[in-house]
Amino acid sequence: MVSERGGIAVDSIDRRTRSDVDVIDVDAPTWFANVFPSLHRDLAGRGLLHLGLPALAFDIDGFQRTLAVEDGALVAHGGIDDGAIVLGVSGEQFSDFAQEMATMVAFWTARDARMAGPDDDFIAWDCVWRALVDGWPVHEPGAITFDVDLTRWFLPDDDPGDIAHFFREAGFLHLKGWLDPADMNAVADDIDRAVPEYSKGDGRSWWAQTNDGVDRLVRLQYFHEHSPTTRSIIDSELWDRLRQIIGAGVDELDHRPRDTNCIEALIKPIGVVKGISDVPWHRDCSFGRHTYGCAGTTVGISVTSGREGTGQLRVVAGSHRANVPSTGVTHIQDLPIVPLPTDAGDLTVHLSCTLHEAMPPLTGERKVMYTGFGLRMPEGAVGRKSPQLAALRENAHLLRDQPPSPVAAR
Repeated sequence: MVSERGGIAVDSIDRRTRSDVDVIDVDAPTWFANVFPSLHRDLAGRGLLHLGLPALAFDIDGFQRTLAVEDGALVAHGGIDDGAIVLGVSGEQFSDFAQEMATMVAFWTARDARMAGPDDDFIAWDCVWRALVDGWPVHEPGAITFDVDLTRWFLPDDDPGDIAHFFREAGFLHLKGWLDPADMNAVADDIDRAVPEYSKGDGRSWWAQTNDGVDRLVRLQYFHEHSPTTRSIIDSELWDRLRQIIGAGVDELDHRPRDTNCIEALIKPIGVVKGISDVPWHRDCSFGRHTYGCAGTTVGISVTSGREGTGQLRVVAGSHRANVPSTGVTHIQDLPIVPLPTDAGDLTVHLSCTLHEAMPPLTGERKVMYTGFGLRMPEGAVGRKSPQLAALRENAHLLRDQPPSPVAAR
């Protein structure tokens, strides 16, 4: 549904349009012959031209088709056109791609597909594909407008309706002074005490190497098991009130189960050169399944301050309502980038389809925790998780490195 202010409607954060019960084994030749002609080829063609991307050729176990624009619409040619970027995948991979179970970003991260062409072109093609299969137009300047002050932050006593409306408009929140700084000091000490409990390869942590050659623990999963103060926060009445406020009183969000990795502590060192500590511009749904599970909400708890020199979060306002690439900001055009400088005890909240990045620390390390809330499953619905994508997310820090920080590059 398109809102009066452009893009996706803002009355609900529920973006789900597919269910796992609908997933089938897609045969590529049959799909191109019977499904492709009925899709949103005009929207996709317009998006391809707007983004200035080359044609996309598929090599699917030897079956070859090229998607290009003719008379403003996307068409499929037999074979591989000159000048096209080429995606080489198996039939199973194409089946996943055709049903939004996997994306170009997933293929690029996993390095399990042949991608002949510039990385950025493949990643931007995800937008064209979404326009084709979902009918969501590629974002163009002026399509998204706002009726809120994007620089605003909220105190605990501010009107819940204002908070919920801002969240749906902008795709993020800065909540100032919601937690006690003294509790944050206690959590910081818990993080330091928990570090020896983790080791490389334990399946419960991420590690990164800094420019002094040291391997640093940067992500402590299942951190609530090591911090009574953290457990008291996420089990508090205030935390449940936050869930209800974000859910706009319609009770559409659930807490993360306490027997899962419901909250992680992150340590942000200076000068990372290998692995991932500070994730560059991305959507949390960038690997796939946006239409099956979005939008979840991620809540950041600033254990220490997060400012420009200590690794603050930045977001692209309105990107949850815009069909833009799921990584980078090359094609966001007119959507504003908003920094969220925080003090200890502040919270940040963003939707899983909001573009955001963690800036690399330059002057001092930072400690932060991340947790969140998930959309409530309809009664009788089947699961919405993919073991393959879960494994890809867990192993991303082993498959790709973040860009070296300015400090590391010197």
